Amino acid sequence: MDATEYEETYVEGIEEIEDDVDRRFKRFKSFRVLQYPPHDHQFRHKQRLCSWMLSATRFGEHANPRSSFSEKIKKDWETLAAVFSDHSSIFVTTYESRIDLMRVCIAGLEGTPYCYGLFFFDIFFPPEYPAKPPEIFYHAPDFDLSPSLHQDGRVSLNLLSLNQWYRFQLGGKQQSWNPERSDISRVLLSIQHLILNDKPYLNESISFVYSSKERSSKYNNEVFMSSCEAMLAMLRFSPGDCGDFVLGHFRKRAHRILLIYKDQMLKHKGDNGMEQLFFKLVKAFESNGAYCQHHCSKTEVEQLKRERLNTGGFSMEECSE
Repeated sequence: MDATEYEETYVEGIEEIEDDVDRRFKRFKSFRVLQYPPHDHQFRHKQRLCSWMLSATRFGEHANPRSSFSEKIKKDWETLAAVFSDHSSIFVTTYESRIDLMRVCIAGLEGTPYCYGLFFFDIFFPPEYPAKPPEIFYHAPDFDLSPSLHQDGRVSLNLLSLNQWYRFQLGGKQQSWNPERSDISRVLLSIQHLILNDKPYLNESISFVYSSKERSSKYNNEVFMSSCEAMLAMLRFSPGDCGDFVLGHFRKRAHRILLIYKDQMLKHKGDNGMEQLFFKLVKAFESNGAYCQHHCSKTEVEQLKRERLNTGGFSMEECSE
């Protein structure tokens, strides 16, 4: 029985009560248009473009049809809505009052040390777009998760640079931003597949000199644990307009995350740090409304019950201690 079958067997026999968070999460689309950007958007206070360019509600009568900016944004919206309509791991939010802004959430894929982690990016399209690439800010947690995602919010990606060619790691070429061919969907997919990939160690500048299977495996495990720590942080505090999405995502994926974590613990038996973090995840997911006790030993279940009785439930702060 593989991990997926194991999960389905358990989850099918567990009744979890649907609440407002679950219902709002189900209504969350891979591509959505809101009226206003949230107050915590990194580029919200950037100098606005002309009002006629920004008030392009559904690109109707207020939009200037001669504006290359509006036309490019319109095309991007259409592409994003089509490409990510059934996509379960990239979520895009745009804003009618500020078509130059965007917020994106990218979920880590299975098979990578980022699996089911959430990564938030704020995007600004400059007035010269598409002649110039968009600016991207990464909402970094207090963990080093990738050599290409920096704590100051910078994202190292060749596609965000103009007029430069780089040798790609496997011998091919990765092109920089091309105003005629590049678009935001390609940028997002590049972040997911080139940065949040299964071998992040190869993104290190020294990896070619010191690379080895053992070193890469150790690095992957460190990134995996940091990604799980970031999940705990995300449950405590998430970007302004995505709270229900974050809570709903981790409710839906809690069982799968814990099963994958168990597989990692089998590969690193005797790692007390991994065992402690596993229990923190269980408590956090339980506090978030997911039933996870079936992933614990009898001793751990008793500990969960005692702590719940003593505290009246777990707070997210307690789960991170």
